[in-house]
Amino acid sequence: MLTEETRKINIPEAGRMVLSIEIKLNGEKKMVKEGKTVEDMIQSLSLNPQRVMIMLNSELLPQTKYSYSLKEEDELEILPFFAAGG
Repeated sequence: MLTEETRKINIPEAGRMVLSIEIKLNGEKKMVKEGKTVEDMIQSLSLNPQRVMIMLNSELLPQTKYSYSLKEEDELEILPFFAAGG
């Protein structure tokens, strides 16, 4: 767990520093800018929000909640749907 002081590790962005938080994305720890949303994370992976299933802290997250701002230690699983055919 990151302490308040550790959280102040900054991520450079356009010549300024911003606060970052640690989350778990698909099982791997990742530092992200504070205030990132689930939708931001989907876009950063170049995925179509209509073609993914999101689990947030082990619960299914409906598309209407993709604007949720990620918090310290959130666990996010982004599972893309793939078309199958014969």
